[in-house]
Amino acid sequence: MSILVYKQRHRHPNKKDTPGANYAYIRYIATRPRVMKNTNGDHGLFGKMEPGTVTEFEDWRDVAKSVYANSKRGIVMYRSVVSFAEDTAKELLLKDQKSWQRYIENHMMVIAEKNSIRRENLQWAAAVHGEKGHPHIHVVFWDKSVRAKNPFTPPQIPDAIRRQMIKDTFAEKILAFAKEKDVAVTEMRRVSDALLARFEEEMRCKNPGRFRAAARLLEDELEQGIAFEGEVLAKLAERLFAIRASIPAQGRIAYQLLSQEAKDKTNEAVRFLLESIPEIRQCFDRYVGAKCCMAELYSSDSRWFLEQKGKFEKEAGKILANRVLSGVKAICRLENEDSGKAYLKSHREYLASRIIMEALDMLSRMAWKQEEDLDGGQIFQGELSKEAKKELFLKNQDKGYEH
Repeated sequence: MSILVYKQRHRHPNKKDTPGANYAYIRYIATRPRVMKNTNGDHGLFGKMEPGTVTEFEDWRDVAKSVYANSKRGIVMYRSVVSFAEDTAKELLLKDQKSWQRYIENHMMVIAEKNSIRRENLQWAAAVHGEKGHPHIHVVFWDKSVRAKNPFTPPQIPDAIRRQMIKDTFAEKILAFAKEKDVAVTEMRRVSDALLARFEEEMRCKNPGRFRAAARLLEDELEQGIAFEGEVLAKLAERLFAIRASIPAQGRIAYQLLSQEAKDKTNEAVRFLLESIPEIRQCFDRYVGAKCCMAELYSSDSRWFLEQKGKFEKEAGKILANRVLSGVKAICRLENEDSGKAYLKSHREYLASRIIMEALDMLSRMAWKQEEDLDGGQIFQGELSKEAKKELFLKNQDKGYEH
């Protein structure tokens, strides 16, 4: 569990109930029990609708209506939360709403920049929940200028935000830790991820159990996003380690170079992902469906079409196989590190969840790209010659993913 928890989710803008759900979420964070209320107010919502000073909103409904209207326009409303253990919050002097306001204002540009939102287009609203054991702040933020075409957020983004916030929040502690470990650090902005990981591990070891409760409780607080059952993660981890056991200790890991045993185990892991994770199945079907629609522009022959569909399913399978093998590569890499084996033992399910999120990221981006190309082709479908249709179809064939 991290010394600082950062989580980020959103509801897909294309869902019919998203505007209403986002309105309700603003009401929830602004008015729930133990919210730190605004001065002379009956709720705790504050933030910025324009660059400038933080505003304590007079009525949370005004912000909720704005969020509702933006959701109707297809703008993604990102929901994030920052949390600390209670003792850590006290050390940081986060004792009241004003101190939390100052803290989050100092870090909002990190959140915005990592999500590719410009300062002039950033709008956000926040509320602090003074929960015993895990005080935290909810932040809803969005880019007022755009309608995001692909709202999926790669897991690397919230992870990068969390790391940067730790570097900025605990700069003095990290510097002292670095000096204690005889690590030369001349600029805190350049503190390495390796040093940061060692610092976090040290904090956890010194305070066993101190940072665990918040993450579990915040899953319910944040409500949105994809949650994976522990049993699914455990079974996927077993498959990753089984693949690792079937390949040599040294050498390049690529599907075409694997033994038949390793290939079979990799294929089985891909089937497991498709059968056990509905979100991955959905992205898989989206990708294949878009490619099939593209093929229909070129020919109406049913036998040929079925052959093409089989090829498209293999392409999507390649994407998943590469994500599975990226997890095996991570296992191999950690096995060669001094503390890697201990990390692997305690982080098996985390590793499995990262593989799932990476697979979702890759498949969703590829599906979105195919749908974009399909939209462009269908607009002019009636005007395309047979040769033009063929060129469009060939352009969107397998891009050569390593398998």
